[in-house]
Amino acid sequence: MTDQTDYFAQAKAQIESWTAEMKKVQEQMMSAGAESQEQLKKQMDSMMEQRKEMEAQLESLGKANMDAWKDMQAGMEKAWAAMQKSMEDAMKRYNK
Repeated sequence: MTDQTDYFAQAKAQIESWTAEMKKVQEQMMSAGAESQEQLKKQMDSMMEQRKEMEAQLESLGKANMDAWKDMQAGMEKAWAAMQKSMEDAMKRYNK
């Protein structure tokens, strides 16, 4: 199992990476057609909400004791997988 401090640092770095990727997609949105822009906006809004939720979970995780941390880690990893899929889907759709 990953040390709590290492896990926290890795999670924070991943959120920063996703934030940078979302900015790239937003820049591409400016050159997309109106229909594509609307689809992208909906997807970006959803990803931003996921990111906010993950940051809140990460903050809670940082404050948790060891037993609670183990329980929270499983839920956090599910949220990471969902966010990763959202990011991959966005990149496939808009990095053409």
